[in-house]
Amino acid sequence: MNKTIPAVSIIIPMYNAEKYIGECLDSILAQTFDDYEVIVIDNCSTDNSAAVVESYAPKFAKKLRLIRRKINSGSAAVSRNTGTRLSRGKYIVFVDADDVLMPDALAELYATAEKFGVDIVYCEKYYRAPGETVTTDKSQLKEETLQRGGFVSEPTFMPENLAERIKEFYEHKFIAFPWNQMIRRDFIVENDIEYPNLRQGEDFVFGFYELCLAEKILRVPYVNYVWRNNPDSMTWGKLPVDKLIHRWTDSFFRGTEMMDEFMNRLALFNEQPQYRHMVFELTTHFHLCHVVPLYGQIPAGQLEGLIRRELAGVKDKTALTAFLFAQRNIFYVNLLKQQQQIQQLQAQLQQAQPSQFQLQTEDIFKA
Repeated sequence: MNKTIPAVSIIIPMYNAEKYIGECLDSILAQTFDDYEVIVIDNCSTDNSAAVVESYAPKFAKKLRLIRRKINSGSAAVSRNTGTRLSRGKYIVFVDADDVLMPDALAELYATAEKFGVDIVYCEKYYRAPGETVTTDKSQLKEETLQRGGFVSEPTFMPENLAERIKEFYEHKFIAFPWNQMIRRDFIVENDIEYPNLRQGEDFVFGFYELCLAEKILRVPYVNYVWRNNPDSMTWGKLPVDKLIHRWTDSFFRGTEMMDEFMNRLALFNEQPQYRHMVFELTTHFHLCHVVPLYGQIPAGQLEGLIRRELAGVKDKTALTAFLFAQRNIFYVNLLKQQQQIQQLQAQLQQAQPSQFQLQTEDIFKA
């Protein structure tokens, strides 16, 4: 390995990505910026992923390292932490093995980080590639695959005040996926932060740590990443519904406990508990968005027993648990009300004029 310290360390956690890792590495080779190292952490793949990476080594001229884990951690978090410890670059970029970078990604992010002297450059937008199809040709990327929201149009600093940051976090203005940011390595090391070893939502917890600890976070309008919606990945792998619910619920309770302990060390959350509540409300919402669709796949009688088993292993069943189920009940109450309104409209459909029916339907959705 070249002893020259690279500007950027690209860390790729990998598990059974034989079909995709070549495209990922090709997108790095195509970068207009070449002062980087690549660290691939193989999490005990059972296919030919590692062999594909090894075949790329000559193309990277000693800038590529393959690290083989001896035990499967069951989580990309451990691989990201391992890569961080082994990295030498001034900045770190995480890339998933089944995704690709746009050709100017590293050049834009590095130049911006250096110009503004920040801990984190946070890219708000990215392309979502359906299934097998992926490209870095912007002329071929469909506009509807672009993540949408209330984004900035030019580089914009997040507030330095933590209370203001929490408000923006609550408003979904900072959702730090591992791969939509360039992070100053010393910021991670000096603050001793790691991705928590959770099966789901580890990036949500890590992003919260970043939000609270970083001195300067810059939101940018660049679109530098193509995320592949891969149903066979470690995150979205096909598991029985009850096991998926357990994975999400276990990660939710352990993750919120970690965040609660972290907030205990910061004055804002002790002196103004409403901000702690905002964090928990957002965390609960994030959890419910993933598990409520799963609840609907299990008969009601079995679901109650499943939830009881999940809660049996939770040490603290106080306010947080109550809040979770309060939110769930509110969701279902609103859903039932909408269903009742729809049923009433359907009963009137035979007698109502089409224009009247359309108007009433629109009024429901506006409400």
